[in-house]
Amino acid sequence: MTVENLISRIDKHPVYYADTIYSYLRRLLAAPAPNSGAALPGAVGGVIGDVAGELGLSLSADPRIRAAGTLAIEIGSAAAAADVLITAHMDRPSFRVLNLEKATLYPLCAIRIPHPRYRCRAIAVRYLAGRIETAAEGSLQFGEVDGQREIRFDVESGALSWGDTVLMAAEPRLVEGRIIGAGLDNATGVLIGLLSARALSAFCDDFISRGRKVVVAFTDQEEGPPDGLFGQGASRLAHALPPRLGFINIDAHNVDEETGHAPGIGASQAFVSGFGRGSVVPLDYQALATDLAEEVNQARPGTVKLNYGYVSRSDDMLLSLNARCLGLIGVVLENAHTTEETVALGDLAAAVRWVSAFVLRILEYKGN
Repeated sequence: MTVENLISRIDKHPVYYADTIYSYLRRLLAAPAPNSGAALPGAVGGVIGDVAGELGLSLSADPRIRAAGTLAIEIGSAAAAADVLITAHMDRPSFRVLNLEKATLYPLCAIRIPHPRYRCRAIAVRYLAGRIETAAEGSLQFGEVDGQREIRFDVESGALSWGDTVLMAAEPRLVEGRIIGAGLDNATGVLIGLLSARALSAFCDDFISRGRKVVVAFTDQEEGPPDGLFGQGASRLAHALPPRLGFINIDAHNVDEETGHAPGIGASQAFVSGFGRGSVVPLDYQALATDLAEEVNQARPGTVKLNYGYVSRSDDMLLSLNARCLGLIGVVLENAHTTEETVALGDLAAAVRWVSAFVLRILEYKGN
């Protein structure tokens, strides 16, 4: 099957239609995704397993994958290592209790709030009776005390306890083709990964006959402080099962008005993360993506825009210690790490087309 046939099949199948994509996304967003607990029952990992089953896919039972706190879908050969590893992190910005009496918190994530006194809806979750449960509901209040940042959880129902994880919460809204809510970083990446896995599963028999394997993995512990380590779960996975060719990271990309990167451009394909503070894509894979983008955009205008700007740092930082980065792909997101995160719904289907086509072209490039 050619790239053109692949894209045509994606365009025609109802599972990739906008209303279906939005329905899946709402289910992912409704589930909590705490750092270091996203794969547990009651969290987003359960929804990922359900959606995978509905798409005709199954989660891997490989104990090395589970030991990394990761969920994954294996497509193709039974070989131990994948040719290409595709990753998307499940966890979302998380906070832990600093002072229980004052209900103050410290972040497990980079803080990107729009102003110093930002306030938003939030929930506190904990692990009870074998699953993640909501223990309290209320709001997060950001401010300053004696010149120091203070983050407080104002409880409205339930109770906060030591060991709880606090997460931003907001009911998603669809307004004129834009999705607004909390957790789009990185529920969008997870859904793109799931739908790309379904598209690529059509090649399973061909992959098996050629001894090829693709793994689509959903990782935990991506979110980290600005001076910390991003992507610990992804690093554990790549260390245990390093891919033969390299990895593709799917995560939300930053808005860059100067270069026209904003919601509505389709998929964003980047080659360097964090202006050189993260991964750098090998030049031959950069050329491959550039040529494929021209081909795909001629057939389906607006599928992908090449991104040479700042796309933040993500799982790629530690993944790149164990494997080469073949591509940084995502949809452009406004207002990251807030309850007003915004993406264009149409960009998700474009990203599925692009990820699937890019993987096929990589495997063609490397031959048999």
